[in-house]
Amino acid sequence: MAVDSPAKIALIGAGPIGLEAALYARFLGYSVELFERGDVAENVRRWGHIRMFTPFHMNRSTLGIAAIAAQDPNYQPPAADAILTGSEWFDRYLCPLSQTDLLVDHLHTRTEVVSVARREFCKTDLPGDEQRRDSEFRLLLGHPDGSETEMTAEILIDTSGVFGNPNWMGQGGAPARGERALRNEIEYGVPDVCGHDRQRYAGQHSLVVGSGHSAATTIVALVKLAEEDSDTRLTWIVRRAFDETGDAGVVEQICEDRLPERAELASRANAIATGDSPGGS
Repeated sequence: MAVDSPAKIALIGAGPIGLEAALYARFLGYSVELFERGDVAENVRRWGHIRMFTPFHMNRSTLGIAAIAAQDPNYQPPAADAILTGSEWFDRYLCPLSQTDLLVDHLHTRTEVVSVARREFCKTDLPGDEQRRDSEFRLLLGHPDGSETEMTAEILIDTSGVFGNPNWMGQGGAPARGERALRNEIEYGVPDVCGHDRQRYAGQHSLVVGSGHSAATTIVALVKLAEEDSDTRLTWIVRRAFDETGDAGVVEQICEDRLPERAELASRANAIATGDSPGGS
């Protein structure tokens, strides 16, 4: 099907990628509607206390800076080499970007994309056929008051991301026994252990599952908390066995990592795993 402008593009998720994709599509003359079931960059704000690995110049676009500056001549972006927290990134770039003329009237927050289908075909009709490919998408939209509306679009882009869709803890990424029943009691994000969420974790025994950088961030924070509160305990579980010879770490360390913040986090977490760090166990 033709995708030349002014074809209509529907985007799901108003996080960093959704905002940038919608901005460029608008700039190129496409008709754009951007849907977000929560608020703009809601997941970024959930980890807003964490400092990013990458400098600001890797987390913004030239068009984004230009769009904000056109809206606000007094706008001063962060330095290109600034390492921002998630909250700083939101406040100083993502939020202003969402309010620019190119986006503000095409952004729909508190609007859930309930379902997506081809307008003229059911999911089993004409698989791989050009007629199916050329059929518009139909989106069913849910609103806070319980009402539903629908719209069509020639192009659909899913930029909802993965942060709000974490892995389950069982083998193969499936739920562990009992995990679904306890899901509301499990923190699947990256809590602010030493800040806003301190009271929840201080003096408690926390179980951390995973070997990614989110798990590493939480482990480092819990060890710091344990050093300040001796009643705080933690247990760390990973899917693969740790090589006690030191040839491999729990958290992957990239050879000659160009992002020092990431390299330092992995090093600190692995030192905790081997007991080589103060407070580690």
